[in-house]
Amino acid sequence: MDRVPGHPAAAWPRLAWLVSLALLAVLAMAPRAGAADIATLQARVDNAKAEARGLASAVQMRTAELEAAQGEAATAGRRQQVLEAELAQSVARARALEARVTAAQERLAKAQARFHRMQRMLANRLVAIYKSDTPDLATVLLESDGFSDLLTRTAYLQEINEADIALVDRVQELRNDVRAALARVRAARAVAAAHVERVAAARDEIARIRAAAAARAARYARARAAQQAALSTLRSRMAGWQSQLDALQRATGGPAGSVDQWFDGFAIPKAIVMCESGGNYGALNPSSGAGGAYQFLPETYKGLGGQAEAPHLAPKEEQDRLAAKLWADGRGRGNWEC
Repeated sequence: MDRVPGHPAAAWPRLAWLVSLALLAVLAMAPRAGAADIATLQARVDNAKAEARGLASAVQMRTAELEAAQGEAATAGRRQQVLEAELAQSVARARALEARVTAAQERLAKAQARFHRMQRMLANRLVAIYKSDTPDLATVLLESDGFSDLLTRTAYLQEINEADIALVDRVQELRNDVRAALARVRAARAVAAAHVERVAAARDEIARIRAAAAARAARYARARAAQQAALSTLRSRMAGWQSQLDALQRATGGPAGSVDQWFDGFAIPKAIVMCESGGNYGALNPSSGAGGAYQFLPETYKGLGGQAEAPHLAPKEEQDRLAAKLWADGRGRGNWEC
């Protein structure tokens, strides 16, 4: 059947040609799309590996901090037990000294009462002697029946006198001894009380140190658990990305190291470049001063031998050359955040 211009049948060959052309374009772009996916996945896996290493280091650091805090808490706990025992002994000694002070005070009260009684007895004797008009030495001399009687009377009066004075002196000495003993016991009690106070303060301080160490250990344990969970999640995601990467590499028929596809004309993997600058060789970060497609910091750019005034002003060839130098076959991937 002849095709009439404008009839749908007449447009069919052109439509078929356009569809074929689109299919060819899709097939031609498929390897590039696969390569882009491979580069993206490889960049994710590399970044995840770097992040996993960082998390593993953080977990090790938290573990060391946790062990140190636990050791500090254990040491403080042992010291606290020693101080608790010492405090108990000090309190018992202080109580014993308190009992001795009480006993010494009671003995002093008795000695003072006895001293006062002896003083009253002596005073009463003197009053009685005065009231009975006891003869003095001259009277004794005149009334004595001879020299022998005189000596006897005189000795008798002297002995009574000396006995009264000696008795008062002994009681006074006893009272003074009791006072001195009480002063010594009180001083010992004060020393014991001060020791109790010091030990109690040391016990409280070591208890605070122990509590602080235990709190730090708990924080470190929680942080380590969170980091371990994040590391486990990251490793799971990384395993999934690696599986996807392997599947894509098998589907595209490329080897595991399709480096040319990953880089796609850049000196480092394209995924990193697109993350850093979107592939813009003139990009500039106003806050950090990083510039160019690879976002060199000015000092890094100059350190690599850059000749332009700033990284983003350098020509593409120089930026690519310096980026390849910094990348160093993947050993320098840590210089990029993406």
